[in-house]
Parts: sequence; structure tokens; C-alpha cells
Amino acid sequence: MKKINIYSNGIVHCSVCVDSSLIVPEIEELVNQENMTGINSKWKVSKENFKDGSPNPNKCEDDKNRKHYLMVC
Repeated sequence: MKKINIYSNGIVHCSVCVDSSLIVPEIEELVNQENMTGINSKWKVSKENFKDGSPNPNKCEDDKNRKHYLMVC
């Protein structure tokens, strides 16, 4: 499995599933390489929780070795 998987993509938010061994700067770099915003700002890990109130990052329900992050640009 890839180190990151972008599973939801919007105009200013996206959600990614990542290998738990990655640190925030690595996650941001990989997301920006795979999913360029097309504007001057780049993807960063959001300081907010997910829309459903779950924490950011959050455990992946499918793989205990992965986490979900909410990104914002």
C-alpha cells in the first residue's frame, strides 16, 4: 500500500490515510506532490477536527498501522 492515500478531495480541504510512521512535514510534502492545489497556498495538516468531530489525526479503522489526517490549503 502507498504511504499516502487521498480518499476525499475538495477545494480547500482533503482527507488522507497515511502510514503511521510518517511525521507531519513528510505528510504535507507527499500530499503536495500528489495533489497540487493549483493556487499559491499548499496543503497543511489542519488544526481543526474532522467535520464529524473526530480528532485530527484519527486512527484508520481498516489498518491499525495507518492514520487519517484532515488537510487544508
